[in-house]
Amino acid sequence: MSNQFIAHVEIPSTNLETSKEFYKKVFDWDLKDFGKGYLLFNTHQGITIGMRKVEKVTSGETTIFHVNVNDIEDTLDKVKTAGGKVFREKTVIPVFGWFALLNDNEGNILGLYQSH
Repeated sequence: MSNQFIAHVEIPSTNLETSKEFYKKVFDWDLKDFGKGYLLFNTHQGITIGMRKVEKVTSGETTIFHVNVNDIEDTLDKVKTAGGKVFREKTVIPVFGWFALLNDNEGNILGLYQSH
């Protein structure tokens, strides 16, 4: 059986510069130019984050991925400070931990996950 873990996540953005700043402030991702209309962050842990330039972001019509964080409330505060919004507050996942959903500065919905 092949390794079926996620290797790359791609986020659409109408303004790469403001999105780059948002993700730096919230997750400390250092997105770098990687070709025309594309930014890339390599975690050096087997996953990369890409950001592609698009004309329009249609919120809610994309796959949602969840980012592991140590403290959801702290991360949601960073989201608000960086210009994003809380889409769903911290919610318990019985046995596993908690999750929350956010809107980034473009309207993309992302998840946060905090284990017990």
